[in-house]
Amino acid sequence: MISRVWSRRWLSKVSHVTTPIFYPNAKPHLGHLYSSLLCDVFHRWQVLEGKESLFTTGTDEHGLKIQIASEKNGFASPREFVDKLYNDFIELDRVSNVKFTRFIRTTDPDHVANVAKLWRLCYERGFIYQGEHKGWYSVSDETFYPESKVVKSPTDNNKYINTESNNEVVYHAENNYFFKLSAFKERLIKYIRDNPSFIYPATKRDQVLRELEGESNLQDLSVSRPSSRLKWGIEVPGDPSQRIYVWFDALCNYVTSIGGIDSLVTGETPQTNLKYLGNHPKVSSRQWWQNTTHVIGKDIIRFHTIYWPAFLMAADLPLPRNVVVHSHWLSKGVKMSKSLGNVVDPLLMIDYYGADAMRWFLLENSQLEDDGDFQENKLHNTRELLVSKWGNLVNRCCGAKFNLHRAVSIFASNDSLISAFEDEPALKKAAEQLLNELAAVPSSMNDQISTFQTRLALRNVWSIIDQSNTFMQEAKPWAKSGTQQDAVIYLCMEASRILSILCQPIIPTLATRLLNRIDVSPERRTLAYAKVGADDFYGHHANDKGRELPLQRKVQRES
Repeated sequence: MISRVWSRRWLSKVSHVTTPIFYPNAKPHLGHLYSSLLCDVFHRWQVLEGKESLFTTGTDEHGLKIQIASEKNGFASPREFVDKLYNDFIELDRVSNVKFTRFIRTTDPDHVANVAKLWRLCYERGFIYQGEHKGWYSVSDETFYPESKVVKSPTDNNKYINTESNNEVVYHAENNYFFKLSAFKERLIKYIRDNPSFIYPATKRDQVLRELEGESNLQDLSVSRPSSRLKWGIEVPGDPSQRIYVWFDALCNYVTSIGGIDSLVTGETPQTNLKYLGNHPKVSSRQWWQNTTHVIGKDIIRFHTIYWPAFLMAADLPLPRNVVVHSHWLSKGVKMSKSLGNVVDPLLMIDYYGADAMRWFLLENSQLEDDGDFQENKLHNTRELLVSKWGNLVNRCCGAKFNLHRAVSIFASNDSLISAFEDEPALKKAAEQLLNELAAVPSSMNDQISTFQTRLALRNVWSIIDQSNTFMQEAKPWAKSGTQQDAVIYLCMEASRILSILCQPIIPTLATRLLNRIDVSPERRTLAYAKVGADDFYGHHANDKGRELPLQRKVQRES
């Protein structure tokens, strides 16, 4: 559990959140969506709070895997291959309502230029040198693994795998450029210990520290590949016989996306980059970088918490604010694989159940430290609960027997709500409890969303929805009249209104429909209005007959 003091200290008035850039050698999967969704909700929450915020994502388009995949799929060139596949990732973001501010491709000209700049800084400072590399290489991971992390394949005695990703490795020798990773062990340990929020959650920070402290010495890292083997990559500056290692290339995207290497040195954002920075021209690249959060999957933690900080230290550049590490998604308790036939197609699920139901399900059924388990029946149940609990609460209060606008006009501008229940002590106590929950929920959701504890945030929401439904059932407004009836309707709809405002980053379309259903003005959907009595002007036509339901029921898909 994250303390409120810590989480608020973590944040500032400027925010930049990033997904990993995704490898477009195949269609996007559930893991890609989950990373993007965590970032999207975080970014939308910053915007809802009125902060300056950027959200960058993209595709990692160089490397041997891309080169091999393009040849295997019959493309004339790797460029033609990535030009086709990167659109699949943009399409997934579109249908899932993920709103990035820049989609960066490592083939973008400004990125290629920045990778070369980062290389030169490391090289000129003596942290890149030439040498021969012999070791166990994984084509899938595009990295060498130490002998200690190589074992025989449990399924094929003639093959070897690495214990980190379980992908096949082959013994290989070649001439490369090397990065002096060995020079940064103690400096990395000190930085991580001095900045405990740099790697989050704490269990992942402790994991990285154990790894760093447990190794007698960090091995220098091969950061180039021969052009004879890797044709599809950025050329090493001054040496056309070598291509830059894909991770050295890819990690630099985070700096490119907010202005580039030069802007971190000078603190100024070049005018050419303003098109990517939206309506934030007064925020410098250095400010964005100091408030950058990388959201990554646990399988790439070493690249982001050891290699990337070391590259930046070598170039004498500042480090980002922190790295948030999330777990993976299983399918019915088993790792997804094509051979098992249990791979979940996020586009198919969204097409049938809707983006908001999918977003809610993934955020509610996951936490950073544990793998999520996708089960379609649970996704269907999530959608049904949104209809039966939240949708039904709104529909009942907007029935023809009631008058929400009248209730708002009576109770929004005075403190007489609780006095309406003076003759019914049990209802008065329930109303007071609900009001206390509504007063606390904006702050608690801020703490939870700002620290990626979305599961806790949605549990809070469900608790208030359940309380509101119970309160209405026990208060029986259909059996009341006058101010007593209006008090019940007002309190229940204040709960829905406030929760709808707070849930806009989570379920943007459904939240908009819920607010539209009770006639909340667009300009009154900010956090300033997320408190009881803050909006005294809604519900004008909420009780008119024939209004569209915010969400319709749907039977479970036949698989």
